[in-house]
Amino acid sequence: MSVTDIEYVAEQKSLQIISRVFADDLEDVLEKRYSTKMILLPNEETENADEMISRYLNQKLNLAIKGEALQIQYIGKRFEDDRVYLYVEIENVPNFTSISVENLILTDLYEDQKNLVHVKKNKETKSKVLTKANSSYSFTY
Repeated sequence: MSVTDIEYVAEQKSLQIISRVFADDLEDVLEKRYSTKMILLPNEETENADEMISRYLNQKLNLAIKGEALQIQYIGKRFEDDRVYLYVEIENVPNFTSISVENLILTDLYEDQKNLVHVKKNKETKSKVLTKANSSYSFTY
C-alpha cells in the first residue's frame, strides 16, 4: 500500500504532496516501465533516477479542479528505512470546493495495489483508498 498526503496551502495557493512507497516496489515498477536497471539507494542511485520518477509520477498521479488538469512538479525524494518519500508540488492552485485525484502508482506492477489518499484543506482531512479498478475520486469541501 502506498500513502499519499495532499495538503492545500491557501496562503501559497499550492498543493503540497508527499507519497510514501516501498523503495523496492518503486525500483521494480521503474525497471519494468523504462527497461533499465534501477537502484534507489542513497549514494548508489541509478543515474537519471529523479527524471524517471518525475516522468512516472506525471503519468500515474493526476489531479484536476473543475475538470482542468493540474501540472505536478516533482521536487525530490527522501529515504527512510525501506520507504521512499516522494515530494511533489502544484503551484497557482485556485481555491476549490472539489478536487479530483487519480492515483495509479504501482498499479501497473501489482494488480491488488492499494493507494491510500488523504486530502487536507482548511484543517479538514478526507481519505479514500484507490485501486486499479477504482483509481480516482472527487473530494468535496
